[in-house]
Order: sequence, then structure tokens, then C-alpha cells
Amino acid sequence: MKVLNFISLLSLLSTTIFAVEKVSITEELIKKEVNNAAPNTLAIEASFLAVDFQREAFEENFDFNLVGSASYYKTSENSFTPQIPVSSPITSYKVGIEKGLSTGMKLGVNTFSDQSTNSYVNKGTTTGFGFQFSMDLYKNFLGRLTSSQRGLLKESVQRADLQKNIQKKAFYQSLRKVYWSLVANNEQLKISQKLLALSKEQLKDAKKKFKNKIAEISEVSRSESQVADRTSRIINLQYQREVQIQQLKELLPSLSNKELILGAYSIDKTSEQLLSCIAQISSFNEPPLQYSSYDEILNSLRSEYTHQKKITDSYNSSSVQLISEVRRLGKTQGYSESWDKLSDDGRTSISAGVELRIPLGGSNTKSKELQDLLDKKRFISQKEEIVGKVNAYHSQVVRNIKLLQKVIEQQNVNSEKLAITLKHTKKKYNQARVSFRDLIQDQDALLSSNLLEVQSQLAIITTLLDYFTVYTEMPCKINN
Repeated sequence: MKVLNFISLLSLLSTTIFAVEKVSITEELIKKEVNNAAPNTLAIEASFLAVDFQREAFEENFDFNLVGSASYYKTSENSFTPQIPVSSPITSYKVGIEKGLSTGMKLGVNTFSDQSTNSYVNKGTTTGFGFQFSMDLYKNFLGRLTSSQRGLLKESVQRADLQKNIQKKAFYQSLRKVYWSLVANNEQLKISQKLLALSKEQLKDAKKKFKNKIAEISEVSRSESQVADRTSRIINLQYQREVQIQQLKELLPSLSNKELILGAYSIDKTSEQLLSCIAQISSFNEPPLQYSSYDEILNSLRSEYTHQKKITDSYNSSSVQLISEVRRLGKTQGYSESWDKLSDDGRTSISAGVELRIPLGGSNTKSKELQDLLDKKRFISQKEEIVGKVNAYHSQVVRNIKLLQKVIEQQNVNSEKLAITLKHTKKKYNQARVSFRDLIQDQDALLSSNLLEVQSQLAIITTLLDYFTVYTEMPCKINN
């Protein structure tokens, strides 16, 4: 007995510990979870950060940099002649700060020391300070190439930021589509369960009539068949509901270990918001770009192409660099003595030169032509995609919704007439003027019509949610 009590206690504890938390699914919850580090949201933000990283990496070229080098050299080789001694050991170091400028110039200051020993000089040391200056004299003269590169990256980041916001809202709308599919599924279940209850009553009545020898066994069989058919429809709808819940859990992993239950919703309130929003959208003769970010994206895309064209035009240009350095140094034996020499009798050295690089082969020209073509096709492709999406989503969505509204109107008429027909069929069936098969056919026809009405209403909602992925700022209550 004690063993059984212990097992019962363990069973109760395990049930309590592993009880699954129930969560009511509402649009408010979905909106909260989207902003709560959903994987798709994180992936969208990561894409934006990858573009922003490129801009920051480019700006690193204009930061201060500490540079330095040190070396030691020693050899036991013999000199060719006493007049050309071999210097060994040789030590040197150089430490400085460099900074690139957006004007195509580079500045640097440094301190250095070189020391060597040979048969004439023991620890001959040169110590001092230097100032370096270099400048691009042609390709990036006064920073014209740098300006285009910076402008390109700035516009890319701006466009990526706009696209990030659009993608996040599109992801949210995709979750709302799953949610409203659950609502439609629930409405279809309600309709189907009512008819199943009716079918069970009819089966009970048929069995009673058969027992009293008023009806044939075929009527009972048809009733049983109808119950089985409507039960299977309900099971199929329940399966569809579980598939939709699985989609939500995959897209929102924070809910994956919870039991999801459809929360409260208002069909009347949603219908009112739908009609109001549809009327508002239909009032625009032209695409309402003021409620979309795609016009800003298009402007950024044009600016990107302008900057990219300038960069590509310089692809095979010659490179001419001015390189110069001014040194103030002291030269004598020993480190400390050389610093004293620098202070007391420092000397100045100046060096300047030009570095030239001119492409001579035809590969650079071909590469430039290919890059030109690539830039042009990419720009046209992206531009046409945006223009097409903006125009099509407005004009076509309005047409699609109007057609769906007409479908619902006709379905309402159909359901209304079928309800009248079913009422008379029931009356005739009770008077034994029509067969049970006729009654079932009229019931199934009304069921199909009611289910199609729900599907059409869902189609309007999903079409409108798709519209909000382009016109993200449309001021409709349903675009929450």
C-alpha cells in the first residue's frame, strides 16, 4: 500500500513539474514576441549590421594608427677591401603615429634611431624625429575617390536601414497571416461542429425510426456516414490548426515549449476595420508613396549608382603618389650622445619622390567595362523591382479586394438561399415528402457555402496584410 502511495505521489509530482504552460495567442502577443529577439528579426538586423560594418571598416582608414618597427642584424662576413668595411651589428627602431585624410593625403610623425659598428666607427648612431607627408596627385586627388566611396557606403547603410524596417514589418505581417488563418480555422470548426451535432441528432432520430420500423436501415447508414464524414472534416481542420501552430512555434521559438491556445478576437470589429481600410486605400488614385519607404530606398539606390559609377570610372586610372619626409637628426657615437647632438647641433634632411603606376595591359579596360555593365544591370534590376512592386501592390490589391468582396456578396446570397431551401427541405422530410439523402445534400451545400465564406474573408485579410508589407505606414487601425 505504501509503495502504491509513493508511486502515486511521484506521478503527481511529475505531472506538476512537467505541466506545459498555456499561452493565449493574440495579435498583441505576436507583436511583443517579434520584438523579443525572434530568429528572423535577429537575422534581419544581422544583415543590416553587415552593411554598417563595411562603412565602419572603411572609416578605419582615417583613424590614428601607432606604427613601429625594430630590427637587429649581425654578420661575420669579410669585407672586400679595408676601404669598404662590413657594418655589424646593426640595430634600428622606428615608432610613430600616422593618420590618413579623406582628402587623399596621409600624415605621420615618428622618432627613429639607427646604430651600426664597423672598423672605422664604434656604435655610430643616428637619432631624431621625422615628419612624413604623402598625397595622391591624380586618381584620388583631393579625395574625390574617397568622397565617392564614403557616399556609396553612407547610402548603402541608409538603404539597408530602410529595408531592415520593411523586412521586420513584413515578418510581422507573415505572423499575422498565420494568426488569422488560425482564426478562420476556428470559425470553420464552429460551423462544422454545429453540423456534426445536428448529424448526431439525426442519427439518433434515424435509429429511433428504424427501431419503430418507420425508416429503413439505409437511412441509418446514411446518418452514420454523414457523422463520419463531418467528424473527418473536423479532424482535418484540427490537423490544419496544429500545422499553423507549428509554424508559429518555428517562427517564434520562445513559444515552442508552450501550449498555444487561440485568444479572444472580434470578427465584427475586424470587419469594420477592414472595410474602413479598404475604403481608404481605394480613395488613392495613385500609389500613396507617403506611406511607403520604397521611394526613399529608390532615391538611395540612385545615389549609390552615381557614386559607384565614379568609383568604377577610376578603376583603370593611373596612380601618382607624392611621397616626402623631413627629418631632424643628430649623428655621433652612442645613443645618449646622439640625442645630445640632436639638441645641440641637429641637422635637417629632406627627401621627396613620386611613385607612378600606369596600367599597360588591356585586362584593366575589360574589367572596367564588365564592372560598368554589372553596375548598370544591377541598378536597373533593383529599380524596376521596386517600381513594379509599388505600382502593382496598390493597383492590383485594390482590384483583388473588390473582386473578393463581390465573391463574398454572392456567397452570402448563396448561403441565405440555401438556408431557406434547407428549412423547406427539413419540413418536407418531416412530412416524408423528400428522402433523407436530399436533406443531407442541402445540409452539405450550406456547410460548403459557409466554409467558403470564411475562406474568402481570410483571403481579403491576407491580401491586405501583403499590402502592408509595401505600404508599411498606411494609417489604418488594422495596420497595427
